[in-house]
Amino acid sequence: MGFRIRVALRFAAAVFVFSVLSFKVSAQDVWLWPVKGYEAGHGLAGWPQQEMGGELNFGYIFIAAPEGAEVVCPADGTVSHFSVGFHSTLTSSSSYHFDSDNFNAIFDELAANGEYEDLPVPAEYLCGDITIRTDDGKSIFISGLSGNVPMKTGMRLNKGDIIGEVKYAYHKMKEPHIMLNVYDRDGTLDDPMSPFGLKSTFEEPDEAAVAPEWLTREQAEEDLAILMEAYKECFPSLDEIVTPERMRAFEADAVEAFREGISYEDFYDIVRSSVSSRLVHDSHVKLYTPNPKIDNPEQIYVPNVAHGISGGRVFVKVVSGQYREHLGKRIVSIDGIPSEEIVRISRERVIMFDGGNESRVERQLLMNHWFLYNDTSRPRTTVIVLEDGAVIRDEWDKWPSGKKYYPQWTENSAYMKNLMSTRMKFGFARLDDSTVLFRISTFSLNDTEMDELRDSLSHYMDRPNMIIDVRNNPGGDVRVVKKLAAVFLNDTSAGLDSYRMVKDTAFRSMRYSLNYPETAIFSGYEKRKGRSGFYKADSEVSGKIVPDASLNYKGRVYVLTDETSCSAASLFPSILVKAGRAETVGRETGSGYHYITAYDFALIRLPNSLITVRIPLVKCVFDEVVSERFPAGRGLMPDYEVPLTYEEIYTSETDPVLEKALELVRERQ
Repeated sequence: MGFRIRVALRFAAAVFVFSVLSFKVSAQDVWLWPVKGYEAGHGLAGWPQQEMGGELNFGYIFIAAPEGAEVVCPADGTVSHFSVGFHSTLTSSSSYHFDSDNFNAIFDELAANGEYEDLPVPAEYLCGDITIRTDDGKSIFISGLSGNVPMKTGMRLNKGDIIGEVKYAYHKMKEPHIMLNVYDRDGTLDDPMSPFGLKSTFEEPDEAAVAPEWLTREQAEEDLAILMEAYKECFPSLDEIVTPERMRAFEADAVEAFREGISYEDFYDIVRSSVSSRLVHDSHVKLYTPNPKIDNPEQIYVPNVAHGISGGRVFVKVVSGQYREHLGKRIVSIDGIPSEEIVRISRERVIMFDGGNESRVERQLLMNHWFLYNDTSRPRTTVIVLEDGAVIRDEWDKWPSGKKYYPQWTENSAYMKNLMSTRMKFGFARLDDSTVLFRISTFSLNDTEMDELRDSLSHYMDRPNMIIDVRNNPGGDVRVVKKLAAVFLNDTSAGLDSYRMVKDTAFRSMRYSLNYPETAIFSGYEKRKGRSGFYKADSEVSGKIVPDASLNYKGRVYVLTDETSCSAASLFPSILVKAGRAETVGRETGSGYHYITAYDFALIRLPNSLITVRIPLVKCVFDEVVSERFPAGRGLMPDYEVPLTYEEIYTSETDPVLEKALELVRERQ
């Protein structure tokens, strides 16, 4: 049972003309029309920039065909997504994932589980979806399928291969049909018509708009008001990290800053500070517009003496050759700013961390010297006073300067070795006769890759000790997490009451969204007594995990974690820790354990500055139980902490986190 968020959506009857539109143009290598046996354009019933029952269609084409007609792969590629679901709106959908390898079998499983009973759309619109990653990097999404063609992600498809049969895709279209859209290699919505040799109605997003050099007071006030309202309406975790008083204080400071108008660069600083520790700090809140003071590749200046912050201490971190004697020395002040103030200013500018996560903050303070200056686009001279009384007058150089900097990262350093290992999604290394190291750098593994991983794991089942390294892992698919956890669990895990939440709001700020209509709807969510917002159970996360009967590891498990273990890479070790199957070594994981905001994002473009902010819409709660290992607002805390040090990142050829795990292995042998 879905809900509509205080906005009346007009379900006007959509009337589609099923005639062939004569939009054909010549092309050297056109894609194959997806309905088998028909020429390109046959049955074209909906196209971009057409209004469909009160919604503007940005990027889909709709193709009408007899129910059961065969659907073919338009171009050579691989299956990157395969599921069954439904579309509530043109911008909102839900998916179900089961282990069956074809659409019809998944339909049967859903029926057996009673999922058909509360669908927010008619049952015939529950349909199969497939995404095909083409050889040139584009992604073709096709929905409205049925059939029993075996599929798995990672599977190779050739142009013309049968992928399913025509069913129904979108509930505003009453005849059998499929719907199709295309994304480019960067994940941006792309033209779905030209690749088939059709004249296109697709309109590119307006990326050519030029940012103004100056904003009047009225323009700045309007943009700020829109941004603050968007945070309040859209961001579901706002109450956990920002008080209303803090929001008001931020707005008051900003308004004072542009009382006489403001330059674009300075207004950008205000918007950026709104996604920092000053306000809405979250690992999934992001500015899409480049920072004019930091992200200009043609105009970068670097210091000869770069500082770092560790444990509240400001010190010389990296230097060019003539300043090597000062490496590691404590800094008293920079440009007259005392070290305590340097720490405070830098902490205020830390971005992309969840709740009260400290490990991610500490790493950014160590590695990002520009937090203090907030500008690398201009030459500057800084005066640095060291604890031993030395005074350095540092004239910054334009990058690349041709100078050598120390310490130098080389392939021999542990930091670089770990980064290099992420080029492979997973890998294994025998450390000694009893211990194997299993590195996994992503949980975004398709079915074929998961089969390869299981095959590789099977060779190490007899090893008494397994060290699993989930550092430098940004996360991925929760289903992969659960499948992999089942290999290491020896008993059925306790179930989690996981859920997703969206705010109870009218989403008025969606009028400034690049990817959502003002009539935004989230299907399947319901009110919960005594709680604000709307909720639905998260079937992907909740539920018990049963040990894998065919591949099950019985030895000791150690998991290496730190501030680079994010999202699913935080959930995976947490499952093992709660089940008593692993000890963790390293540091707090980089994402919060209790919740993340990693689904559905609104891209809000401020109308005067043209700055675009990505704001998450859905709060995904894994677990509400708070304990010493899972403190409120924090990530998973380690059993054995290895504090972050300058040496670990910049100079050491040995990995202190891995060394600590090996020490534990030796002690227990």
